[in-house]
Amino acid sequence: MINRKPEGYKDLLVYQKAAELQRLTVDLTNLFPKAKNLLSLKDQMDRSARSGTKNIIEGWKRNTTSEYFRFLGYAIASIEELKDDFSDIATGLYKELMGVKGVTGKIFGPFTPITPLDLEKLRFYPLDTTLPPAVQLYLRCKEVLMLLNKLQKSLDLKMDKEGTKSVAEKYRKKQAETKNYD
Repeated sequence: MINRKPEGYKDLLVYQKAAELQRLTVDLTNLFPKAKNLLSLKDQMDRSARSGTKNIIEGWKRNTTSEYFRFLGYAIASIEELKDDFSDIATGLYKELMGVKGVTGKIFGPFTPITPLDLEKLRFYPLDTTLPPAVQLYLRCKEVLMLLNKLQKSLDLKMDKEGTKSVAEKYRKKQAETKNYD
């Protein structure tokens, strides 16, 4: 049984970063033109950002480390989906968003889509605030994912140390270790 502060998740850097990402995502998607396909994209991106934050909360509120670990996995999946949506925008998949100020539009000059390879090479820290907003949010997703993965890894080690992993989890770990030896 996990014994922690009821709202201790608010002290977690990963939660703070995810909540900020959610707010910034909603701010950005509110700038989308009101085209049908973009309304669907806006809704999906807003829900992915919300899901990342809310799964951190829900995991924190669960009774076992194993449940917490699982909900962090859901948060990772949601933020990964959001990151991919920002990648689609930054690489020019949504032509209707090219040049929209506050999304891809820059103050100086037109927006040139970035290649996926160049996008992946960008570092999230320190954040380059001269990049287009969609690219900055892509990088913020990378940062939140790094923090979520670190937290999940620490919980995995805790469960190993305490011997609290389920039989299924122990089996999956053994299978992964066997696969790595081959």
